[in-house]
Order: sequence, then C-alpha cells, then structure tokens
Amino acid sequence: MPDSTFYIVHAEVDERNIITWNHELEQERKSAVFDLTNNCYFKLSESNNGPYKIKIKFEEWKLYLFITDLFDNKKYEKKFLVSNIRRIIRDYQIVCENYVEAIKTAPLKKIEAIDVGRRSIHDEGSLILQEILKPDIDINADTSRRLFTLISILSVKI
Repeated sequence: MPDSTFYIVHAEVDERNIITWNHELEQERKSAVFDLTNNCYFKLSESNNGPYKIKIKFEEWKLYLFITDLFDNKKYEKKFLVSNIRRIIRDYQIVCENYVEAIKTAPLKKIEAIDVGRRSIHDEGSLILQEILKPDIDINADTSRRLFTLISILSVKI
C-alpha cells in the first residue's frame, strides 16, 4: 500500500474536551484539528491501509485516540499516558502567554527571543510525543507538532 493512504481524513475532539469559555483557545483547537487533516503522516502499526478518521479525547494526562481505518472500516482504540510531557506542556503554555503579552508592548528582539524559546519547547514536546506513540502509531514531525499543540490546548481544562 503506498504511503499516500497514511493520513487523517477527518479529526474531531471529544465533546467533553471542547473549550467554550475561552474564544482564543477554542479557535486554536479548531485550527489544530483542521491542520491534522492537512499534510500529516499517520500510520497505525496494526493496519497497512488507511486513510483514517480519528476522535481525540484527553483526560487526566491520558490521550485517547479512537481510530477508524476507512479502507476496511475497522475500529481501533488507543490510550497513551502522556504525563511525562506535563512539565513541557506547562512550560509551553507559560511561554505562549509571555509571547502574547510581549507582542503587545515588547521590542521586536524580545518577541523574537521568546518565539525561539517557544519553538524549542514545542519541538522538544513533539519529539517526546512522537516517541510515546511510536509503538502503535507512526507519525511525522508535522503531525506530532499538531498533536502536541492540541494536547497543550486541551490540557488547559485540567
């Protein structure tokens, strides 16, 4: 089966993870979910088919992926403990808040420095996430980055 079938056609977040009290976070969540369906590589280790439809649930530092292989309509449920990236996510959230504040008043050099730090933390978290998923799901860096962003947003409720 060619690699071109290993992607996500449709992604959604469990309704219990929907953020309604913060418009900015809700927009970020929608954007991250949309991005998962564009230019991402996603291959379930126990399936040589694809493409996939996924539903994402995040609860108590566990990532649940409910996956449907659209080739044969087979369903899979995966659970990943992601508490080992908890500190990185919290650091990322703090740096993102600092970045938003800096944009309002700080000089360009300071904004750029904060952005470099933000990207570095994001890269670190997405690499660790990629390793967490690796036994069950093969994803590329772009997919891992988008999932890390989504987990970071969903973890705000925790």
